Amino acid sequence: MAAASHTPDYLNQDLLTRSLATGFQNEAIIVDTFEIAPATAAGDNYMSDVFRINVKYRTSSKTKNVEQISLVIKCMPDAGQRGPVIEELKVYEKEKEMFVNVIPELSKIASNEFFAAKCYYATTSPERMLVFHDLKSLNFTMANRQTGLDFDHCALIMKKIGKFHAASMRFSESNKDILDKYFHFSMFNPSVENHTDCISVVFENGLKTLISVAEETWTDFDPKILAKMKKLLPVYLTKLKACLTQEFDDGFKVLNHGDLWCNNMLFKYSKQSGAVEDVVFVDYQISYYSSPGIDLNYALSNCPDLETRDRTSELIDIYYSSLKDTLEEIQFPRIPTLADVHHEIKRMEFFSLVSVISILPIVMMEKSDSFTPSFEAMIDEQMAEQSRKIQYSGKMFQKIVKPMLTRFYDRKLLDV
Repeated sequence: MAAASHTPDYLNQDLLTRSLATGFQNEAIIVDTFEIAPATAAGDNYMSDVFRINVKYRTSSKTKNVEQISLVIKCMPDAGQRGPVIEELKVYEKEKEMFVNVIPELSKIASNEFFAAKCYYATTSPERMLVFHDLKSLNFTMANRQTGLDFDHCALIMKKIGKFHAASMRFSESNKDILDKYFHFSMFNPSVENHTDCISVVFENGLKTLISVAEETWTDFDPKILAKMKKLLPVYLTKLKACLTQEFDDGFKVLNHGDLWCNNMLFKYSKQSGAVEDVVFVDYQISYYSSPGIDLNYALSNCPDLETRDRTSELIDIYYSSLKDTLEEIQFPRIPTLADVHHEIKRMEFFSLVSVISILPIVMMEKSDSFTPSFEAMIDEQMAEQSRKIQYSGKMFQKIVKPMLTRFYDRKLLDV
C-alpha cells in the first residue's frame, strides 16, 4: 500500500473489502493491495476530503485471478469548521439518499441515463463516507472552471438537467415521502433554530466586498447600480432566504441537483475528434425539491464562458426540448410549456443575482502562491477578505459581471 502522509487511518483494507462486498453483492471479495492518493486539488472540493484508491482484488479466495478497480472515497469529517455545516445542511444524509436510492430510480425512468457514478458503500463509522466508482476510470474529466464552458459543454449540461428534472417529476408521483423527508430545503434547514454563520459570511460578505472593490477600483461602473447594491446589502440574505424557501402552487416542481457549478460536473470527450460527448454530475449534497429555476439560474450564472452568455435563450430552449422529450417518452400526463419554464426561471431569478455576486468569483478564482481556496478560507474573516479581493479584481470576472449587474438593475432585482 502507498499512501499520502495525511491519509486517514480508516481508509484501510477492511473499508475497501466492505465497500466492494456491498457494491458487488459478494461477501467473498478479497482485497489484495491498494494505493491511495488525493483525488482533488486544493480549492476543487470545499465540503469534503476526497481520495482516489486503486484496488486490486479477487472475487473469492478460491481464485488466483486478480482484478482491478479505481474507487473514489468522499470523507466528511467533523473536524474543522465544516462539521457543523455538514450537520446543519444534512449533507451526508442527502447525498447518501440520492446515490443509494434516488438516482438509480431516476436513471431507470430516463431509459438508463447516466446521471452519476455508482455508489458502492456508505457509512457513518468511523466518519461519514461515500465510496464511488471512479469516473476518471470511465474517461470523465473536469473542464477548466476559470475560463468557463463553451456552448457545446453548456448544451450538454442543459440536456442532462432536462432529463434529470423530467425523471424526478415521475419519481415524485410515488415518492413524495422521500422528497418531504430529505429534500425539503437547500441552504436553510427549517429544523435548525440557530444557523451557523457560514452562509452569511459567504453570501453577505461577498456583496459587501464587491461593493468595496467596485467603489475603489471600478472607475467606469454606473454609480446608480452601486447605490442600489448598498441599499440591498442589509436585506441581501433575507431576500435570498425568501427566494429559496418560497411556497407556490402555480408552475411545476422538480428535484434540483442544487449546486451545478463547473467543479460538480465531469465531461467525456471523443477520442477521435476531441468533441465533448457526455456530462455527469457529482456532489448531490444540497439537492432540493422545488422550482427548476434553482438549477437553471445557478448553472446559467456560473458555467458559461463570456461568449456563451449571449446565447442563454438557446440554452433554455435546449433544456426545454430535453425536458419535454423525456416527459413524452415516459408518458407523463402534464407537460410544462416553454413559457412555464421561463416563469420558473423568473420566479427564482434573485438566486441568479446571488450566484453571480457570491459564487461566480469562487468559480473563476485561480490558485496563487499567496492564497489557496478552501472551506476555511471562505469563512475565516481575514482569509475570506483576502480571497474576495482577489476574486472581484479579476479582469474576466469584471467583463462578465458588469453587464450582468446592469441587467439585474434593469430588471429591478437590486431593488429593496
